Amino acid sequence: MQFYQELTIIPCEEIPTYVVWSKLYTQLHLAFVEQQDDDGKIAYGVAFPQYRLKPEKQIGFLGFKVRIFAQTEQALQVLNLAKWLERLTDYVHITSIRPVPVDKVTGFSQYYRVIPKMSLDERIVHQAARHDVSVDTAREHLKGYQTQATIEPYIQLKSQSTGHNFALHIGKQSADGLGDGKFGTYGLSRSAGVPEFG
Repeated sequence: MQFYQELTIIPCEEIPTYVVWSKLYTQLHLAFVEQQDDDGKIAYGVAFPQYRLKPEKQIGFLGFKVRIFAQTEQALQVLNLAKWLERLTDYVHITSIRPVPVDKVTGFSQYYRVIPKMSLDERIVHQAARHDVSVDTAREHLKGYQTQATIEPYIQLKSQSTGHNFALHIGKQSADGLGDGKFGTYGLSRSAGVPEFG
């Protein structure tokens, strides 16, 4: 990942930040989908330089910035973010394509999709159907089950295929390097890293 563009949400009184995130990420996803290969993978990764988790408060924070990385300047030119985000110019600032400042890289991270755990009631119904037992039997079997809260920050999106709203929870972990360079159509991956710098 040698080049990047940084997108910054501009604070605005009339539209909340989470609404701008939703519109911005929907457009990013659509742009990424156009670049996917036969396996549904893309060569663009994202990073959230202000990403923070506060486990003691059970919350996460994405911040106001997202960086889109690519191996070449030409790849970012082909992605053409300015075209995809032209309706959001009042709310999102887009930098020009820049080389990654190699001397400022502090490490690598993987940003990945987190699938929230089922609630206890959902798990009971799921287990009853899966094991062909009654709901009461499944409830008894799961008596000590503890639901774990999902604290990773998320962006509220609408599925382009089903029309359903869903939360795209985003996790972060340290990586040894760039990995395989393959990302899903949200720019997220558990097998590919992106550089981190201030």
